[in-house]
Amino acid sequence: MIDVSLGSALSRTRTYGMAPMSAKHNGAHTDTSPEIQPCPGRVPETFTMASSKDGSSSDGPRRCTQLFALKVTAFVSCVLCVLFIAVIIALAVIKLERPTCAPGYSVIPRDLENPRVFDGLTPREYISARDYLLNVKSLNLVPFSQASINSSYIYMIDHLMPLKDTVLTFLQGISKQPERTAKAIIIRGDMTPPRVEEYIVGPLPYPTYHKLVTNPSFTKSRIPYSAKPVDKIEYDVLYSMLYNISVDLYPLMYGSYKLSYHNCTKGVDCLLWWDIAPRGRVSGERKTWFWSFRDVEGFYLHPLGLEIQIDHESTNVKEWKVTKIVYNGQQFYEVDDLVTRYGGVNLLRKINYEPLGAKEYLYSSYNRRGKSEMPDPLQGPKLVEPDGRRYQVDGQHVSYMHWDFDFKMRPSTGLQVFDVRFQEERIAYEISLQDAVVFYSGYGPVQGTSMYFDASWMMGATCNELVPGVDCPETAVFLDADFLTNTQDPWRIQNSVCIFENTGNIPLRRHYTNFPGGYSGYAGLVDYHLIVRTITNIWNYDYIFDYIFHQNGAVQVRVSATGYVQATYALYGERKFGYPIYNDVVANIHQHLFNYKVDLDINGVQNSYATLDVSTHRTEVAWSKGVHKTEMVFEKNIQENELDAGPGQLNNTKPKYDVILNMDATSKFKSERGYRILNHGISKFILQENEATKAANWAKYPLAVTKYHDFEDTSSSIYAQNDPWDPLLDFDKFIQNNDSIVNTDIVAWVTMGLLHIPHTEDVPSTTTAGSQVTFYLLPFNYFTECPSVSSPNTVKITPKREGGINLNTHGTSFESTCVQKSNGPDKYDGRLHDVEL
Repeated sequence: MIDVSLGSALSRTRTYGMAPMSAKHNGAHTDTSPEIQPCPGRVPETFTMASSKDGSSSDGPRRCTQLFALKVTAFVSCVLCVLFIAVIIALAVIKLERPTCAPGYSVIPRDLENPRVFDGLTPREYISARDYLLNVKSLNLVPFSQASINSSYIYMIDHLMPLKDTVLTFLQGISKQPERTAKAIIIRGDMTPPRVEEYIVGPLPYPTYHKLVTNPSFTKSRIPYSAKPVDKIEYDVLYSMLYNISVDLYPLMYGSYKLSYHNCTKGVDCLLWWDIAPRGRVSGERKTWFWSFRDVEGFYLHPLGLEIQIDHESTNVKEWKVTKIVYNGQQFYEVDDLVTRYGGVNLLRKINYEPLGAKEYLYSSYNRRGKSEMPDPLQGPKLVEPDGRRYQVDGQHVSYMHWDFDFKMRPSTGLQVFDVRFQEERIAYEISLQDAVVFYSGYGPVQGTSMYFDASWMMGATCNELVPGVDCPETAVFLDADFLTNTQDPWRIQNSVCIFENTGNIPLRRHYTNFPGGYSGYAGLVDYHLIVRTITNIWNYDYIFDYIFHQNGAVQVRVSATGYVQATYALYGERKFGYPIYNDVVANIHQHLFNYKVDLDINGVQNSYATLDVSTHRTEVAWSKGVHKTEMVFEKNIQENELDAGPGQLNNTKPKYDVILNMDATSKFKSERGYRILNHGISKFILQENEATKAANWAKYPLAVTKYHDFEDTSSSIYAQNDPWDPLLDFDKFIQNNDSIVNTDIVAWVTMGLLHIPHTEDVPSTTTAGSQVTFYLLPFNYFTECPSVSSPNTVKITPKREGGINLNTHGTSFESTCVQKSNGPDKYDGRLHDVEL
């Protein structure tokens, strides 16, 4: 195309420069344009030019050659222009396509052959402890895969932390790393009476001994069988019973709901059975209520009004039996009786549900619905790390700015952090969740007895794989957790812990100095902080657990609740217990409570607990005689013993600060160095008079302080759920011995809570906005100034006299020259994985 058009243009240019040509007219139009012959060829006669004697043009070949050269030159020029433009465009595109951001500081995988003192057990250690116990003939253990209700088997193996003094001696470089040991929970179903036993096994990974132990903090020398968690072996038998019961109840199930359990099509007409706890009304009982749901997404919001109680206290499954059935608010004691009455005429009140259509299913689902706020879906803001991550992960050790700490996952309670240091000084030896409870109230047999102690449901071992871009930012580092709980072999939940730096979207501190008509300066620092997160799902609720490390030396502990509410059949939904959230569905009032262990070590372990109690008094104004004012004052009170620090503070209605301090370590300005505990999640324990909440006596105290004992390592236990009436571990016993807590190693126990009266906006599920609780550990005269002043991310601005500003970013660039590597939900797997050695 280019060659032809340019050649034609050149030909026309030469024609316009010629003399007029003669033409013969024969009555028709004659084209006077010259006939252009391709080169080489005869020069047209119509050209007026010098001719040779024989009449032919002597310049013809030369001119034809020149024309051809012009065409070639034009073509080459155009090609070069096109290539030049293409190069310019390519360079522009390359410049616009910025490189991927660098990864930043290193992430070093855990060394499974050389576990550190705080590390959880490795797969090799799990297996060595398990195999060692299975070979102890006196224990008469059978492998979990072959176990039955009346046999002895291993339920769980977990890392047993060494004594604190031993660990501290090691950390100080005085002694070698303590030997690693495991604690094994063994179900002794073949003994009379049956029981649960706990054994220490060590040293790992080559065990040579085992020892039966009883925690001195337990209220009983023997762990009752009725208090054990329900495991897979027990559930298998229970659900086998429910299958057979459902066969007998088929006429009722299909007639009432058009659903069944034993011969249904998944996603079409199936019914589900789920259990609640505690399992009975008095200590020693093991009677579990199961209730039914429509098998759809968000089934928690589709209760059917059919509930069955099974007695499974005996280790002889032939003695297990149905003790009660409730259908549409009517109670029966035998399955046959209910079936007979249902088949009769006017012998009971029947339920007649119509099959739900797609729209009725939708209300409990996460499917998008409603008018969209955006014509086209647009991505939301994302985190970017322009210089890569600014924290380092080495196995289970994390370093960030001035922070250093270790973490691990405990199967019962989840994420723990240890040896928390700031500027190389230990702030806390341990910060860890102890239990999370949910206490319901209601009329029906299920809602009226639902009191959940989630440590018994294994909050750590039921944690989830985290979804990049939703559960954690795409910039996060994701780590795995291994467990050997309720199974034969160790297994892994991949990406169950995430670590990431966040901006907080707020300044950590800032100030603008203004005066009439101008300003003299601005200074500020973004609240960059590190978050370590895990999320667990217990039944209907999802809990997001965060440990947050700020640049000012503060530690923040936060819990966010989401997931589905526990709903009941509307017949039981008296308005004093809950509001309707859909047709025939009511969600009941409940309270969440979370207890944390906070073992602060301020300049060593010799610490005390002080309250700074605020009051008012009237005084004369010093500079105005006869004028009086009311002012605030505070008084420091050292709490002498555990009763003063726990029950005594429940009656202290004064505003106050709670401070853990070291009276022998003072700051530059002669104040005791300390850390303040600021609880923003205080919630009065509402059901403390209920018999089923005795296992949560810790919930009475927003803050309790006790003397450190290695055997008082947890405030709750995995046995709380199934014997809360006479708990094996009673937190009140920690306080009632009334140890001195002055100048000694002390532990703070912090309780946060949420009261929840569900409403229609909890459909499909509760949102984290408004469902978060948090407490802080804040430096209090610990430093001579805020330690964040060392941050190179501080921004300082002053005005120039001639206009403009002086900007000092202390060497930090605010320009992002890279693109964050994408790591979205498509990377999610969701499966549990076997651990390979």
